[in-house]
Amino acid sequence: MGIRLQKEVDKSIFVDAIPVQNREKAFSIKDLYPQAVKAFVTDQKTMDANFAFLTTTLAKLHTEIYEPKYNTTYGFDVPIDYGGGFVDYISYYTVDWSGIMNEFRNVYSNNANYIPRVNAGLSQKKANVYTWQVAFDLDFIELEKMKKLTISKSIKQIYEDIITAGWDLFCQKVAYTGMPTSYGLFNNPNVLVTTIDNTAIEATKRGFDGLDDTVVVSFFNGIFELCLTETGMNYDFIPDTILVPSFVGSDLVSRYSALYTSTLYDFLLEHSLASSFNKGKKVNINFEIRPALDTLGTTNKGRIVAYRKNKSYVRMDMPYPIQHFITLPNIKDMCYTSAFVGQVSEIQMPYNDSNPGEFGPVTYWDFTK
Repeated sequence: MGIRLQKEVDKSIFVDAIPVQNREKAFSIKDLYPQAVKAFVTDQKTMDANFAFLTTTLAKLHTEIYEPKYNTTYGFDVPIDYGGGFVDYISYYTVDWSGIMNEFRNVYSNNANYIPRVNAGLSQKKANVYTWQVAFDLDFIELEKMKKLTISKSIKQIYEDIITAGWDLFCQKVAYTGMPTSYGLFNNPNVLVTTIDNTAIEATKRGFDGLDDTVVVSFFNGIFELCLTETGMNYDFIPDTILVPSFVGSDLVSRYSALYTSTLYDFLLEHSLASSFNKGKKVNINFEIRPALDTLGTTNKGRIVAYRKNKSYVRMDMPYPIQHFITLPNIKDMCYTSAFVGQVSEIQMPYNDSNPGEFGPVTYWDFTK
């Protein structure tokens, strides 16, 4: 009896759920799921208001933004001082000693006819500072449109990336070759230039290509030997950074010899004069390829730059690194205007700030062919 009553109850519930006028008719989705049908079919307002959005979702959207790729290297080659705020120029002082006592005049005894005198001259030096400014506009309407897109970056961030790239490329230009009124690390007229005699190579070759390994090793050891000779064996001046043209770098990593089990590049890192005789303190030599050096030099055949990467010898200042300065609404053009400002100085080489024929921590080595 309990089972029979249960069946009757189930039947009555099922039947009562169907309107009387439809009990003898076929059932439709609209009858059984009126709310779902309303959401997907009859809600015309939702479709009209978001027609463009509904259309774009028919395509698979990758959220990653594919932007131009660029690279700068000046930050690896030049020590940089940051901060200080907006300035007109960078100032520093150099000292020039005169009347230094030699091995005879510093000996004083009863038979001396004079007392040695020394003097020190203090000179103020100035380095130019360049102000870099840029602005961009974001239209009110475009910002509203972007709200409907789901991407990995905002339009504001995209513009800021463009500005950062422009700033980095500008700083690299200032660091390497300077502006029209200044010089950079690669072309300072006060740096001692030594010629590399590679006239023995074939006409179709460049750099060391065609010269024996012993000649190449002798050349790089000659850089360190010149430094030690000119500074009275002052190991603080030994270059630890050697920037080479791209064709020299390619040559060094391509050479193998029976005398060593690695490339010539690796051999120079471990067995150069700088790493062998330094009072037990090994100098870590760093060779880097810089394509900007391919066409530099006195004959435009390529230049090698050797120096000690130290702020006392090579330095560049950024008193005001690039950053967002202000954003204001522009009613006239119906947009927001954002301004970015940065300041960077020209390269400073205090110990190369003299006659070009004198030795300094930075040296140039130019190919003749």
